[in-house]
Amino acid sequence: MEHLGDPTFEYHVTVTRVWGLLALRLANADFLPLDFGAYGAALRTFLHELDARTQLGAHIDLRELQQRLNSFETEGHALTDTLAISLQQNLLDPRVVPSVNNGLMSIESNWLYEPGIPGRPWFQHLLYAARYTYARLELPGLAEAAERGDWKEAAAQAKLIQRAVDTNVAALRSVRAQLNRTGDTLSE
Repeated sequence: MEHLGDPTFEYHVTVTRVWGLLALRLANADFLPLDFGAYGAALRTFLHELDARTQLGAHIDLRELQQRLNSFETEGHALTDTLAISLQQNLLDPRVVPSVNNGLMSIESNWLYEPGIPGRPWFQHLLYAARYTYARLELPGLAEAAERGDWKEAAAQAKLIQRAVDTNVAALRSVRAQLNRTGDTLSE
């Protein structure tokens, strides 16, 4: 490190500060600071980039997946707004916080598909994996099928993602409904 990597250890100090701020933010948050609206927008971008790169949309119908991703983004923004209102107007019932946070955490685990992506079952996340070169890969099962020109497998992978998105839209709605019930109860 002293000769090649970080001779003055500036990067080490900077990364330590970032991790420290992240730990403080997470430790002091009433709710997990997750932005599912931005997450949904990123997923739509991933699909758009994959389509542009592989002409996926010319071979399989992407409208349903795009609509579901739009719903995920919309519900994500709605949840963020509901959380903000709950916090700003002090409508937060402390008893509901663990349940809301568990609901938020479940969304990430809902992206897991136990059989894994075709040919590499150790990658079970439908949205993120690594290429054989260790480069990042978004929508890995769908992307690899499209890059191979295996349109039947690409359609199957798109359906898996659609089901996971549906599950997560329902989870977002459930968390938001829970917050709305709490706000109604506290405002009475």
